[in-house]
Amino acid sequence: MKRISTLLLSILLLTGILSSCSSEDPVVLFFAVDSPAVTFDPQIVSDTTASIIVRNCFEGLLRKDENGNIINGAAKSWTVSPDKLTYTFRLREDAMWHLTSNAEKQLEGKLPENFPLNVTAYDFKFALQRACDPMTGAHQSYMLYNIENAPEILSGNKNRSELGVRAVDRYTLEIKLSKPQSNFPEVLTEPLCMPCNEVFFNACSGRYGTLIAFSLSNGPFYLSRFDETSYRINKAADYVGESVAVPDYIWLYVTDDNETLREVLETDDYSGAVISEDVYADLKIKKSMTVIQTPNVTRSFIFNINDTILSNAEIRKALCAATDCTLVASNAQKNAANGIVPSSAAAENVAYHPITFNEKGAPQHLKKGLEELGILTADVVLLCESQYEDAMRRLLQEWQRILGISINFSVKTGTSEEVKKAVSSGAYQIAFYPITAQTDSSYEFFGTFLENSPYNITGYSSENTAELLSQLYSGNDSSFRSVYSSLENEISQANIILPVWEENSYFVCTKDVKDVIYFSGNDKLYFHKATNEKQ
Repeated sequence: MKRISTLLLSILLLTGILSSCSSEDPVVLFFAVDSPAVTFDPQIVSDTTASIIVRNCFEGLLRKDENGNIINGAAKSWTVSPDKLTYTFRLREDAMWHLTSNAEKQLEGKLPENFPLNVTAYDFKFALQRACDPMTGAHQSYMLYNIENAPEILSGNKNRSELGVRAVDRYTLEIKLSKPQSNFPEVLTEPLCMPCNEVFFNACSGRYGTLIAFSLSNGPFYLSRFDETSYRINKAADYVGESVAVPDYIWLYVTDDNETLREVLETDDYSGAVISEDVYADLKIKKSMTVIQTPNVTRSFIFNINDTILSNAEIRKALCAATDCTLVASNAQKNAANGIVPSSAAAENVAYHPITFNEKGAPQHLKKGLEELGILTADVVLLCESQYEDAMRRLLQEWQRILGISINFSVKTGTSEEVKKAVSSGAYQIAFYPITAQTDSSYEFFGTFLENSPYNITGYSSENTAELLSQLYSGNDSSFRSVYSSLENEISQANIILPVWEENSYFVCTKDVKDVIYFSGNDKLYFHKATNEKQ
């Protein structure tokens, strides 16, 4: 704790907070994040930390206000055609890119001498073309499937120049859809759709978004410094728009130790964080703290389809049929999950995950699976966090009772970080794992089952998923329910995920911090309105 306080004091001195030369103290906030950033390239950003930085340092055509309403971003106005297929955006003519002195120095001779800093329609056109180019590898590209020619471009059958996006003039952008998509304005607020200056991008020679010198931003903040454990974004004085920043600096600290995280929140050393249910359970909550609860986690069994044993569908069916998820949740005093999609992202009035428990049928699936594999017995290890060991051992007793001795079950435990690493590397057979909805959109959640998604922890994908996703927001409510149910059923029938119980994430702010905008999803933090009364 002493080390953390000393570090924060040093940072305060560096940023000038304790300087008597300043007539007005800067507004500074400190937030915890769970992992280092990988890239600051909006089109391919995937980790939570980098996504938070991108959301605050870039501005799309549109953005959300504190109530979740869609408002103007870089666009000062926009219209939609009567058939809901053509979107026309008129951009602010005074919006500028923030070019850091670091970037200016590093790219000297590679950028034009009079490099224009205006944010234009061409920047958004280039960004959307990049996002739909299969060579970019944008993991959320499915969100743009309904733009004219996007599916053909992503499959490599058309050039990205044929995307239905046109710069009518320097400050007017037109986007044409092949079918109506009711959530398309919301899609345009995502990092995937943030602008990208083609001249600057090319000057970076493949290093765009890797360092501050290779980053260009147009939002209320800009990235000013970072290392492996900390990131600072500064207020952009040259930002023009409806979301001018109040804070002068935001510090993000990688804090992956739960005990440390609890300490810095309880002592007000940090301004806030998005924390798990486990951390929240032991946190001493003060009445003055801001706490927002979000049911965005489904604790589930996931089956590694790349494992020799679990690659067999009948073996997976046997295990699912032998699992009474309602009983497992009840024994742990948890609320049983209704489906794979956590409540925060689940749509109402649609079919939920079908019950797979079938005690009599489970041994039959096992017998068939072993025959298909050409083996008589198998060893299967269940990976879980240490706190769930007793519950999992009780479950294994049930599996052994129902399935007999043809499978030898055992439990392996670890910390949450160890389990996460094992799953991400594929070094597991079955894992009891938190499936997290990164946003409050079922559309985006189902997109994690696409092959190129970094959130696709199971490795499962199908040709049908992409087509169903393109239909999910057709504007027809009855069609939406049908497609949603089809996606849930498809994943259920593959027996790759078995939802057990639901958990919450908690956004916690200390007493002096106000007006941080938070939406469901660990990366949806916006700081431009935030204040710190402690200063």
